[in-house]
Amino acid sequence: MRRTPLCEPTEVYRPHPAVAIEDFGTRFLALHCADLRLVELNATAGDLLSRLDGETSLQQIAQRMAEDYCQPPAEVLADVLEAVRSMAELGLVERVFPPKEPK
Repeated sequence: MRRTPLCEPTEVYRPHPAVAIEDFGTRFLALHCADLRLVELNATAGDLLSRLDGETSLQQIAQRMAEDYCQPPAEVLADVLEAVRSMAELGLVERVFPPKEPK
């Protein structure tokens, strides 16, 4: 498997359109419909995935999660960046690029 480059805090992600996500409370299941691959996520990873809305930066998401979980922001940011990179490698999420300015 090819390693995805490290994510940057200012990047924005969203769930891949071919992925269906089901919340079971203490865990989440993500089904990649293109190849019928099923991935189990713990509750925290599922919470992160649900916050990837295609508009909010990873840094902003990490800050909110740090507040919600009463954890140090720097540690949460590092965890968020690593988790999103792993999710991208699995094809669960995709980066959203800003629209190009008209010339």
